[in-house]
Amino acid sequence: MLKGNPDLDRPLQTALDIFLRSNRSAALKFTAIRLKDEEAALDVLQEAMIGFSHTVHQYEEEVWKKLFYKILLRRITDFQRKQSWRHRIVQVLNFSQLAQPEDEHVSASLDPEATENTAEVYEAGELADAFEVALGKLPARQQEAYLLRQWQAMSVAETAVVMKCSQGSVKTHLSRAMQALRQELGDWIDPH
Repeated sequence: MLKGNPDLDRPLQTALDIFLRSNRSAALKFTAIRLKDEEAALDVLQEAMIGFSHTVHQYEEEVWKKLFYKILLRRITDFQRKQSWRHRIVQVLNFSQLAQPEDEHVSASLDPEATENTAEVYEAGELADAFEVALGKLPARQQEAYLLRQWQAMSVAETAVVMKCSQGSVKTHLSRAMQALRQELGDWIDPH
C-alpha cells in the first residue's frame, strides 16, 4: 500500500499494509463525505496514511484504528481550514486592484451597473488593500512561509525544502506571520 517504512520491521510493515488496505475504503468514504470532493479526499487520506505509518510503531495494534481516525480527522480539519481561508482570500483579492489590469479600473468606475454594490466593493477593496499592506510589512521569511503554506497550500515539509530551512522554522515563521496579520487585520484573519 505505502512504500516500506525503513523504521518498521517486516511483520509490523505487513500488519500496517493489512490495516491500511482493510480500512482504506471506509476511510475514503468518510473523508469524501466530509469534504464533498473525492479528489481532495484521496489526497487527504493519503496524507493521513503517510502520517499514520510514521507513528504506528509507537502503538499497539489495538489502538491503531482510533489513532488512524484521529490523524485523519486532523488532516480533514486542516484541509477545510485551508480551503476556507483560500476562499476568503480569493473573494477579497477579486476586488483588489492587483486582480485587474489598469484599463478595467477606469471602465468599471464608469459603468452604472458597477456602482450597485459600491459599499460592498469599497469595503472589500479596502480590505484587500489592508491585507496587501499588512503582508508587505512582514519580514521576507514570514512572507515566504505565509504565501507558500496558506496561498500555495504546500505542506510544512515542502515549504521547508523550498525555503531551505527546518520544518520547525517554517512553523515559527508562519505562526509569527499569522500573529502579525491578526494584529493588523483583526477578526478577518482566520485564527486557525
